[in-house]
Amino acid sequence: MNTNQKKEKYYDIVNGPNKDALFDACKYACIKNAFIPVTFDIAIGYTMPKSNPNCAYFPMDVKDFRVMGIENEDGSGESFNIHGYAKKDGIQVRFKGYYNTKQRNGAMRFES
Repeated sequence: MNTNQKKEKYYDIVNGPNKDALFDACKYACIKNAFIPVTFDIAIGYTMPKSNPNCAYFPMDVKDFRVMGIENEDGSGESFNIHGYAKKDGIQVRFKGYYNTKQRNGAMRFES
């Protein structure tokens, strides 16, 4: 067993684009003049347990998402594995994640 494996940190996506916007963003990700911006709201923490109706989240400073790939996750037509690039704290990073376009939530991790 490899004990040097680092554990990947996933962050909650608490809101994001609808299916049409997600696919349009991927379709035009590499065309400079036709860039379609999408936004994912990523939580880095919560004010109280998520089950509490008064719970709020602390947003991560991440923007300028470029969705470079989308793949069906479960065949439902609503759940997808996504990957691409974003700016986190002003630095371009790769992201990978799972996103449900119907519920508009999921999980995302970032690589430097």
